[in-house]
Amino acid sequence: MKRFRGYGTLLTVVFVAAAALIYTLTAGNKPLLGLDLQGGVSVVLKPTGAVESDTLDQAITIIRQRIDSLGVAEPEITRQGDNILIQIPGVKDKDRAIALVGQTAELQFRPVLGTIPVTEPVEETTTTSTPASTDTTVVADPTASTVAPAETTTTIEPVTTTTAPANGGYSNQTCIDGVTDEQSNPTGQALLPECQDGILVATYAVGPVSLTGSALETARATLQNGQWTVSPTFKGGADGIGLFNGVAAQCFSKASTCPSGQLAIVLDGRVLSAPTIQQASFQADQIQISGSFKERDAKDLATALKYGALPVELEQQQAQIVSATLGQDALHAGLVAGLVGLIAVSIYMMAFYRVLGLFAILKLVIEGALLWSVISWLGTNNGLALTLAGITGIIVSIGVSLDSNVVYYEHLKEDINNGRSMRSATDKSFVSAFSTIVKADVASLIGAGLLWWLTVGPVRGFAFYLALSTLLDLLMSWAYMRPVVKFVTKSRWFGHSKLLGLPAERPQPVRGRNTAPVSAATEEANR
Repeated sequence: MKRFRGYGTLLTVVFVAAAALIYTLTAGNKPLLGLDLQGGVSVVLKPTGAVESDTLDQAITIIRQRIDSLGVAEPEITRQGDNILIQIPGVKDKDRAIALVGQTAELQFRPVLGTIPVTEPVEETTTTSTPASTDTTVVADPTASTVAPAETTTTIEPVTTTTAPANGGYSNQTCIDGVTDEQSNPTGQALLPECQDGILVATYAVGPVSLTGSALETARATLQNGQWTVSPTFKGGADGIGLFNGVAAQCFSKASTCPSGQLAIVLDGRVLSAPTIQQASFQADQIQISGSFKERDAKDLATALKYGALPVELEQQQAQIVSATLGQDALHAGLVAGLVGLIAVSIYMMAFYRVLGLFAILKLVIEGALLWSVISWLGTNNGLALTLAGITGIIVSIGVSLDSNVVYYEHLKEDINNGRSMRSATDKSFVSAFSTIVKADVASLIGAGLLWWLTVGPVRGFAFYLALSTLLDLLMSWAYMRPVVKFVTKSRWFGHSKLLGLPAERPQPVRGRNTAPVSAATEEANR
């Protein structure tokens, strides 16, 4: 055991690094790549008018909740003045993500007066039509099976004329452009489109808005008996379930205000769903919308019901889709830059410090294993994304780490030139060198902290990874450098000054047995 005395910290840090790397590989952890490395969507939204800061913060919260519903890890949503910057890495359906984050209109519930089936465009058609069967049904018991809605023939009351154009005057382009406020007409009757995947599937004649999303408390999508359903929960009291039961009674009895028995759920001027009401009143948490939902459709409807509309109208200033290929090119460029930098500093260290330079590179390898393990764990468990700016911070930290070795080795050279042996200079040099290393690394940490605090976006990634790498350098400088230099200087294979890039030890004068010691007074007189 005496052989390993003084090497405890070295053995510990090597064991921890090896164990962490093995765990990372066996657990399948890997870094989560950011938008610029794996592709995704970047959107800039701007308020259409003056808005308070608290309102923008509330809008950011709702947008974040919407994006979380897509299952996207680590979306970056930040304010830049009055603009909102949204970066969503790795999202598969980019068009869907752009549409979801920008929905700003009020969620509405409107009674259906009738349905206009989608047909080939003609000059005009009569106002009498037979609606298609709805895809969804509202039932009172969440465990009940799906009940197919009855088909109904309804005479549509004209909005302004005695005839209605084919498809309500809409086309597939309407699913992209949306409808105007005049066409939506929330206080009166209107013709509104229903779209699926950008295709117009139906047009509904609807009455005035009966209640809005403010009456809702939450909603969730669930899989029951092999079918996807959506279960909204309304708030209690007259402003919640009371309002819903009021219109439900009209639709259940097929009163003149809701002759079809259907209630349309409308967002941004588009009908999301038009379920048939199956009874006159409901409990606040006993409502279920069921039918031929796909998983995505059910979750999108639940998201719209749960998070409703943004508290401010936002317009899209910029939408950028970063392809996965472009992200891979950026990742490749970053890795090549890091490899070139590593090779360059390795050649420098080996040229000046030889074997000590080799052990400095080994220190980088151990730091890299620890850093990879930490980044992979944070990416897998906490959704921390590694961006191109983060890779830049890691590359910069290579210089920070090797600078710590240079400081120690130069102190070691200085002490040997002053007459100390290599072995005795190992401990003394480390004390003064480590003090300098701590001061330099703390300065780097202060800079990284200020960057994190004062900036937004990619610069924060640079600051975080630079700080993380600097902390690892402090650990490795204390636990690795002194014991490894002690080992090298005591080694029979490496303990030669030329191999270590150190100056030769100066021979100390040897006093003979008969030589009298020189007194301080005599030495002073000889001077």
